[in-house]
Amino acid sequence: MLFARGVLTVVFAVLGLAVARTDASGIPTITVGPGDVMTIQDSNIQCAVSTTAPRAVVCGIGSEQSLLPNSYAVTVADKGAVLFVATGSQRIIARGINPAISGAPFNGSSHKPTSYVLAKHEHVILAGTHVACAALIVNGVQTFGCGALRSLAGYYIAGTYAATISGHYVGILRVGENGAQAVVARENQP
Repeated sequence: MLFARGVLTVVFAVLGLAVARTDASGIPTITVGPGDVMTIQDSNIQCAVSTTAPRAVVCGIGSEQSLLPNSYAVTVADKGAVLFVATGSQRIIARGINPAISGAPFNGSSHKPTSYVLAKHEHVILAGTHVACAALIVNGVQTFGCGALRSLAGYYIAGTYAATISGHYVGILRVGENGAQAVVARENQP
């Protein structure tokens, strides 16, 4: 994913190697912190920010009250990405461990846990980490993807793992040079 000033070019291999481009002017970026909850508009994607270390974004499909039975979820943190069974056993399907990430994490001020409804192309950064996320429509499917960035003007960091989730599928991607991504693990949602 390329976050750039002016024009946001999103190279996002949403498990189908799709490419989307969108104008970045006017696209808000929300800074989230511990306990915040995000719902992606017009979808069943639900995400929350961990309240304990390591700081992470956890996303599944369902409602704020419960996740869809037999569905899959993802967690993304500076340390890597994990794909797991969201209900019942919470069995880990796949994980990718990131190398140490240099540079300062994203800043953010502390606030009371807040619930957000993210627009279909809204961006999110996780305060105190290098994790950035975006809600995107790719091939007609609402998705939400997260990965590690050094700044909002660049691709996900090569050698790290990113994750994407939708009501149709979920997966972990290995990030290469210049935004290239390869699918490491993929599961279809029920």
